[in-house]
Amino acid sequence: MKKPELHNIQIAKRDLIDGLIKGIDVITAFNDDTARMSASELAEKVTISRSAARRYLLTLVHIGLAATDGSNFWLTPKVLNLGRSYLDAARLPRAIVPFLQRLTLQLQESTNYSVLEGDDVVYVSRVNAPRLLTTGFEPGTRLPAYTSTAGRVLLSAKPDVELRAYLERVELIAYTHLTVMDKEQLYKELIAIREDGFGITENQYEVGFRGISVPVKSRRGALIGALSVSMMISSCSRADAIARCVPALQATANTLMLWV
Repeated sequence: MKKPELHNIQIAKRDLIDGLIKGIDVITAFNDDTARMSASELAEKVTISRSAARRYLLTLVHIGLAATDGSNFWLTPKVLNLGRSYLDAARLPRAIVPFLQRLTLQLQESTNYSVLEGDDVVYVSRVNAPRLLTTGFEPGTRLPAYTSTAGRVLLSAKPDVELRAYLERVELIAYTHLTVMDKEQLYKELIAIREDGFGITENQYEVGFRGISVPVKSRRGALIGALSVSMMISSCSRADAIARCVPALQATANTLMLWV
């Protein structure tokens, strides 16, 4: 018998462990902007007392997930085991790699499988092209969804009311001088992706890079992720990239739809 999906189960508050939730908040509070924090800085960021923040941090140090110089704290590489546990346990991220390998071999471009988590796109699986392409989009990389072709494809599948709500709350940041900063323009581009069935972006997160992406659906038609190709803009024209990559991406997505 198939196990029920946990995200469809209504969970009562009395069944939750608040300390675990807050502990995860503490770990995820560390990022590029706050790679090192004092107990006071963490307390302000996750809205807990300084003494509670210090206890959480010292607990992380005790189990090896964090280190300290006495004043500031930072995460250790052991934290990577948390993400590795997901990749080892989840069936799709591991099973999709052969499909990405074939796609990369066919197109001679790097390929990715991504999912939407909150307002971010998370790169779950990746196969690099034989030639050097440094985007940093390794498994576990998280980006604001609007900066990524895969993220835009996943956003475009949302109902209009959810899409408008997303655009209302998201803060657009110019990662390049060509990043779309007008929310109405971004909305129109997302609607175009929805109608076209694929997305293409250039120079949105890094200058000189192009992304092309298509949605991946289950046999029941539920959106489960996005399949993407990353390439240098200088490698070919936009029209040639679409003609070469979109059919291959869609064919692979259709194969995955029959498999998952």
